[in-house]
Amino acid sequence: MSDVTRGGQNSSVKQSTPRRRGMRPAEVSPERRERLDQARVLRDPRVRALWPRLKRRQQQVVLDPSAVTGHRYPLSSGEIAQLTGMSERQVRYWADHGLIAHWRKGSRRLFETVGLITAFSITNASQHELQFYRGLMEDPVVKLAEKVGILTSVLATRLEGIETSEAEELTAPLAELTHR
Repeated sequence: MSDVTRGGQNSSVKQSTPRRRGMRPAEVSPERRERLDQARVLRDPRVRALWPRLKRRQQQVVLDPSAVTGHRYPLSSGEIAQLTGMSERQVRYWADHGLIAHWRKGSRRLFETVGLITAFSITNASQHELQFYRGLMEDPVVKLAEKVGILTSVLATRLEGIETSEAEELTAPLAELTHR
C-alpha cells in the first residue's frame, strides 16, 4: 500500500497487478447471425458458379449497390426488384421458395450479396429455365434425386466430346459440392 496525497488528505491506494478474468464469448444477435450465414453462403460453390454468368453491369451493382440505392446491404424486396427488373411479387415468390437467400427483420425480407446474385441469375434465365427451377423446388426429394441422376448422366455424355481442361473447368463447381 502506498500513501497518496489528494487535496491535502492522505489516502491509501492498493497497488496490485490486474487480474485476468475468463473472456466470455460475444453475444451475437439473431440479425447478425443471419448476416453471417449469408456470408457463408457466398462462399458456397453453387453461388460462386453464378458470378461469371452475370453481366458486367450486374457484377458492378452487386459489388456496390449504393451507386443505385444510396446505401449498402442489406437490401429490401423493393430494392432487389428495382435493381433486377423483377416485380416485388416475383422477388417474394422466389425468396419464399428458397431460391433467393434472405433473412427477416420482423416481417421484412432483407437481402445480402448472395440474394442479389441469385436474383440477377433468375432475371437472366429463360422462361424454360424458370419452369425447370420451379419444378425442382416443388418436387419431392426422391424425385429431385432422380432428376439429378439423369442430369449427371447427360453431363457425363456431353463431356466426353470436349477437351479435358474445359471439362475440368465446367465441373469444378460440382467437384466442390462433393467435398462439403
